[in-house]
Parts: sequence; structure tokens; C-alpha cells
Amino acid sequence: MAVCSAITHNGSRCASPAADDGSGVCSHHARMARLLALAPKTSDAPVAAPIAAANGVHAPVVPARPASFDMKNTQRELYSIQKQSQSVRGGSQSADTIASAFTPKQAASVPLGMAMLPNEGVLAAVNSSFMFPTTVGLPAIPGTLFVTNYRLRFEPIQAALRSPGHFHPLLDDALVGIPRACVGKLTYPQVANATRSKYESAVPTQLVIKFKDLRAWTLGGDINTLMMTLNRHVFIDSPLSLFAFTAGISPAHAHRELQGHQIYNLVADFARMGVNLVNGPFRVTEMNANYAMCPTYPPQIVVPASMSDHEIANVAEFRSKGRLPICCFVHPRNSASIWRCAQPKRGILNAQNPADDRYLAYIGYSNRHQKKIWIADCRPELNARVNKLTGGGTESSSLQHASVSFLNIANIHAMRDSIESIRALVVTGNADLDFVWNTRVEDTKWLSHVRLVLSAAIRVAEAVGNKGTTVLVHCSDGWDRTGQLCALSQMLLDKHYRTIVGFMEVIEKEWVRVGHKFHDRVGPGRSEHEEQSPVFLQFLDCVWQLWRQYPTYFEFNGKLLECIADAIFSGRYGTFLGNCDRERKAWSLQTRTASLWTHVLDHKATYQNPFYRPQTETTLLPPVSSVLRQVTLWSEYYFRSATLPATPVGNPCPPVPEASSIITIILINKMHRWPRIPHQPCLRLQFCHHHQSQSPS
Repeated sequence: MAVCSAITHNGSRCASPAADDGSGVCSHHARMARLLALAPKTSDAPVAAPIAAANGVHAPVVPARPASFDMKNTQRELYSIQKQSQSVRGGSQSADTIASAFTPKQAASVPLGMAMLPNEGVLAAVNSSFMFPTTVGLPAIPGTLFVTNYRLRFEPIQAALRSPGHFHPLLDDALVGIPRACVGKLTYPQVANATRSKYESAVPTQLVIKFKDLRAWTLGGDINTLMMTLNRHVFIDSPLSLFAFTAGISPAHAHRELQGHQIYNLVADFARMGVNLVNGPFRVTEMNANYAMCPTYPPQIVVPASMSDHEIANVAEFRSKGRLPICCFVHPRNSASIWRCAQPKRGILNAQNPADDRYLAYIGYSNRHQKKIWIADCRPELNARVNKLTGGGTESSSLQHASVSFLNIANIHAMRDSIESIRALVVTGNADLDFVWNTRVEDTKWLSHVRLVLSAAIRVAEAVGNKGTTVLVHCSDGWDRTGQLCALSQMLLDKHYRTIVGFMEVIEKEWVRVGHKFHDRVGPGRSEHEEQSPVFLQFLDCVWQLWRQYPTYFEFNGKLLECIADAIFSGRYGTFLGNCDRERKAWSLQTRTASLWTHVLDHKATYQNPFYRPQTETTLLPPVSSVLRQVTLWSEYYFRSATLPATPVGNPCPPVPEASSIITIILINKMHRWPRIPHQPCLRLQFCHHHQSQSPS
């Protein structure tokens, strides 16, 4: 039986059977088509116009910035057109009416107003109107939505509106564009004044584009054309269709990009910690060279030297997805270490594995001072027990050489629901929330989740750094919450990972190479689905919380965190593509795509923190309560294009202090012992923010 070919309101294909009338759609969408036919039409209906290009590369034409911009005159002109269209139709405005008043036939031929990236080309252009929330009180902006192989970009027909910073932050984002891989969902909500026919509430006239970074656009116009164009060009079937592969890398930059992809070296990292991987208690095994033992682990892993390869294979069979315990970090002074793995496959019969027990014992023996290890299970205890029904579980509490604790961090589904609640605050235009803002933010549970992750990471770092205890971290499969705790605890223990290069290395080590499922959790170029979750974004949020409270401990600034957060959604770099090392190697990712780390190193000055103190002592182990009570919303990222501003605007920046002034400030900080326990981190951060905003970007 044939299936309906129409697109539903949430952007997916209709699964209903097609009618027998030969239309190719179901009875419901046939009725919708008849309703659309009855709706009033503009004289010139907007259409999608494919843009031709010579050699696939478009030479952008950058319009000259207007000498002066008169906001009042621009708004007056838009309102006059809106009023004129209302008087002609005798009703309220519609997106079609406003767009037609600006002669949409000419809109599709308007050239892009900003330079494009190499190998970026326009795929389609659709006449539309950029709509603002009703609470903003601004009229719709007629123009053209350009869809390139990298981004979506809206260009107003009126030239005076094409320069960012003159009208509204929402329009500014649209003028620059947002990567098409960042699109998460297309919807067209029902509105009361959808049409002026008797079928008023049935015909949608707005399309909402929800982006995965919490931004959203609302467009008006020919919704059917917009929906079909975006579905055709935004959502992809294969990661190889992302811009990272389309753009490729030039032969002149191939070696430089390869260095970025290979920024982390396992042997060099452990040598820096003072670990002898030849004659010491640890060794490197290449049993996973063909990814047969564990498909999601890298070819080289660090294991106890006393375990044979045969025993290691038995341990892998007893761990979920074959993710056996591997060493991440060794403390250079007390020999305590951090390990990561997946849950044991004990099941409802409480199965035991002698090789796994010996493996855990050898992990403890590698510590010169404390032979008993602490197993930090990231999950709530109830969830871990329930996993026994599906063949999982947790380590036995009867192990003499190990103790088990549950850290109560929620799963990926809770994190996804929580970030969606933050999205609701971003798009809300209700000013009444200003008086209960903190309450509404706490109601999202996002900050509670961030506090739990930070608290657990500090506990792990304190166990290793202060108590000399070896820690084994795991959750269910060992690629979400486990990565958060292992990376954060190492940043707290080792100042190298708080430098720009070290931060990139710890991300490569604990996220990219060890198999965090970026393709499933982020889903660039894919619509929303159950496997997506902001796990890595939450890790960046936790790092931002620490950087905000202890800025002198970090070589990088907040811009680097925002850059990385944007990169995971953009599909521009190969750094965060794929679910594991095996997939990336199959795609020849290192030789076909650009590396984000190369970009960061080429613009290192942009991401440097002028208040970083290289001589700060190695560890950053603040009291847990002092960190958790300062946790706040990362508004600079989440609310950068909110309906109502959530960050200070119009605040003049103080002059950049000279070198002597910075030295004076550092000396004062040293007198007050701020690097050890900052008394007023937020006040120092505000000054640091102003200084960084003066730095060239």
C-alpha cells in the first residue's frame, strides 16, 4: 500500500496510507490542500529559486554599509507597508501580504550580503518574511531565505536592514546565518489569525525553525514551499553530506589540519605524568587494533601490566559493549589513578567473572599507598539495580578490594528534557517572569544537574589528589556521564588540562577517542530523536562554571567554550563527527575534513585569558559548597539571541589596563590569596570579561 508523501506539522513524513484518488497523499492532507487552495493568494507567490554557480563557488557581493541608519524611519516604513496592506485587504497583516508589498519577484535575485566560506554555495532561495514574537512589537521583515550547503541565512529586501546590530538580536543572527546542520526541528504551529477564510484556524502561515543550540527563527510566507525546501536541503541521510566533507581541505593545509586531528598522543601524555609504560605497573596494549575487542575504543589503551592479553579479552566480554576499565590519569605524586569503563554484565543472576575481579585488584595494586579502589557509579542506585533486568548492573558490594558509591546523575533523557525547558525560557516573551526568573530557571532542573556533575567531579578529584585513592568511574555504557567526570576531575587535578592545548587534549582523550557518540547525541544534519542529548554541552557548561569562579586558573576564556559549543552543532569541522574512532577512520576523516583544533591554534590570541597565572599550583580543589552556590545560567551562550535580553546590554567597557595595571591587580590578588579561595569571583570575572571584550577577535 502506498504511503502519504506529505510532510506533517513536526517536519517528518506522514505515515498514513495514501488515498486511492491518485493524489499520493492521505485523506487528511488532501483536505489540507483544499483549504490552502481556498486561502487568499498574493499576486506573486514566493517560490524556491535554485541558484546557479560557476565552478560551484559563489563570489559574494557585499553591499556597502549605509552611511547612517535611521531605526525610526525604517520601522515607520515597515509599519506603513503593513498598514497599507491591511487597508487593501480589510484585515490584519499576514506574512504573505508584507512580502508581496516588497515585490518578491526581485527578492530571489538579491545576492548574499556577506562573504561565504571556501566551497560554500547557495542551494536554494525562498521569498519569506522574518517574524518577531508579538511581545517584541516589531513588524515582519520581508526578504529571502538563502539555503547554502553550510548555513541558513535571511537577507532583508531593504538594504538598510542588512547590517547586523541595527534592528534586533534575532535578526542579527539571521543576517550572519546559522549552520544548517544545527537545525533540529521544523514546525508550523497553528495560530488564531492563520487565514481570513472560514477555515481560519486550519491553515498555517508561519514556520518555526528550532536549532539545537536553543536558537529559533519564525518565518512567514509560502509555508509549503519553505517546508519542502528545508526538508530537502537541511536534513541529510549520511554524515558524508555535511559541510566538513563538502568543503574538504586544500593540499596546502593538509599537514596542518592533520596535526590538529592528531593533537593528542597517548604515550606523550602519560610520559608527562611521569608514568613508565614499559617497565611500570601499566602498559599499552594494541589488542583493539582492529576494533574487534571493543568497537568503540581506540586501538591503543592503557591497562594493568600484570594482566595478560587473554585475561583482558575475558574482562572485555564481561563489560557492556566490551568497554573494559582503561587508565585515564595517574597522579604524579601519590600514584593514585583514574580509570573508566562500562557497567558489568551481572544480570539478575549476579554473574561473576574471576578475570574482572583480578583486573580490579591489579588496578588497586598499582597504587603504592592505597590498595582499595573506589568505584564511582554515576547513576542513581535504583537505575543501576534496574539495569540488572537487561543484563547490566553494578559491581558486587562484597568485593574486598573495592567500595561502590552511586553519584545520582540523571540519564540522557532527563538532560534533554531539562535543556528543552531552558529553550522555553529563551523564547518566552513574558516580562512577568522577570520577577520570578530565578525560580523558573531552577524549575528547569538544569542547574541542579550541573551541580550534581560538578559535585561528583570534585569528589573524584579529592579522592585522587587529597586521599590518594584510585577511582574507577562508570555509568551504563561509559560514554556519557563517565566522560564528564573523568575530564572534569583531570582538569581539577592537572593544570596542564586547564591550558588551551591541554583542554583540547583532554577533550580528545575523554570524549572523541574513547567513543562518546557525537553522531547520536548531537545528530548534525538530523532531526530530533530519542538518542540526542546535551551531554557534551553540559560538560562545557561545567567548565564554564569553574572558569567563571576561578578565572586565574585557566589559560582560555569563555570565547573558547562558546566556539567549541558552536562547533559540535555546525558540521563544519570533522573533530566531533562520528560515534567512535572506528567510524572516523572508515570515513578517512583526518585527511578529508578540517580540524577545530587547528582553527583554535591559528587564532590562539582570541581565546587567551589575560588573567591566567601560569604559576598557580597544580590542583584546583575548592570546597564543594563554594562552587555549587555560585552555579548560574550560562546566559552568554544560551540567551545570546533570546526574545528578551537576559544579559546586560549597553554597558560601556572600561579601558584596557596597561601591563603595569595588570601586574598591580595580580599582586593585590596574591596578597588576598584569591587564587586559592577567591572571595569575590564574580566581581573579578566581570572585570576580566570587560578586558577580554577589548581583545581582537
